[in-house]
Amino acid sequence: MLELRTTYTLSQVPYISYEALDQYAEDVIRDAMPKALCAPTALDVGRFIEFYLNMQVEYKRLSYDRKILGMTAFNTGIVQVFDDISSQTMPLIVQEGTVIIDPLLTEKRNIARRRFTFMHEGAHWLIHRPAFAEDNPFGSAGVYENQYLAAKEGRIDYSRSQKERNDIERIERQADFLASALLMPKVTLRMAFREFFKYYNEKPRAIVRGKSEMDDLFSALIPEFVSGEFGVSKRAALIRLEKLGGIVGKQNWRQFAN
Repeated sequence: MLELRTTYTLSQVPYISYEALDQYAEDVIRDAMPKALCAPTALDVGRFIEFYLNMQVEYKRLSYDRKILGMTAFNTGIVQVFDDISSQTMPLIVQEGTVIIDPLLTEKRNIARRRFTFMHEGAHWLIHRPAFAEDNPFGSAGVYENQYLAAKEGRIDYSRSQKERNDIERIERQADFLASALLMPKVTLRMAFREFFKYYNEKPRAIVRGKSEMDDLFSALIPEFVSGEFGVSKRAALIRLEKLGGIVGKQNWRQFAN
């Protein structure tokens, strides 16, 4: 497993730019599954989690309202899961390096969501273990709570440019970005971007919303194309394209072109 080399805050949260995370994601995929960088493809998420990260997988319902879809156990211990039969919570012994996923995500309609949740938890394991170590006195969630990290539905939206208010928000945004970069590496996303324009016999360029009817059409079509190539949701594809400047607003297009 390729370790992240960067500086850290006092609480051991990575101090790193999105550009550096993008490069790290590409390096990790090259180390784990180099063929995935040869052409756009849906990464074998299960193999990556279990054989590259050496994480154990448990499918358990994590909350009654199902707002918690995934959890990473940074240390061996006990977590509370929800039992559908008794409608009660029950203790589950987990080992360090366990990722717990809600069984709801195994349904066919949730495949893309499951893949992203897996990689979100994998991203935590790749870069956030120091922050959640038991011996970290500055742990962002406290000595007891920092053994586990739950990914909640509707968590920090990394698509928005806003300053994180605390370590947990920074950690969640980093995990979302890294998960997206692992599932859609920049190098193969560019290949897919060029393939899309080749199909329409046009030269690849930034798609500018509001610039023309064609650009507005492309801004709706390309996320769907990318989602099919990489096995992600259309929303995940859209956010990734926006983050990398493939789809921009009209007010920003001249700056992008320069």
